[in-house]
Amino acid sequence: MEHKSEEIQTNWYTVKLLFESIHSGEPIVDKIDENYYDNDEKIFEESIILIKSKDIEEAHAVAEMRAKKSEHEYLNVYGQLVKWQFIKVIDVFELDDCEVRSGIEVYSRFIHTKKEDDIHDVISRYYPESKSN
Repeated sequence: MEHKSEEIQTNWYTVKLLFESIHSGEPIVDKIDENYYDNDEKIFEESIILIKSKDIEEAHAVAEMRAKKSEHEYLNVYGQLVKWQFIKVIDVFELDDCEVRSGIEVYSRFIHTKKEDDIHDVISRYYPESKSN
């Protein structure tokens, strides 16, 4: 009797992750320069990774596991301990195409705003890093 093995169908997903940079300890005063940021600020990193899995739930779980494994810490140039800590999976996006190639859309989201918001409001609110462009 011949058994046909079922091939598990997999798809590509992009997963948006959020990390926080947690600094502890006082800086070495002699090393503080123009690049040192004030302790009143926090730094977060938004990272988008590519995961191949059988469904959206598995993609979420695999991405979360990888994100937790990627947490790390080090001493910065100012002598402070910096820990990059995983916060949460923000979004999982299934790619429409099965083949990853140049120009493929890897992430998309709809941004809902008030009717009176213009493009400058949207850029300022959601993409503040691009204000200078």
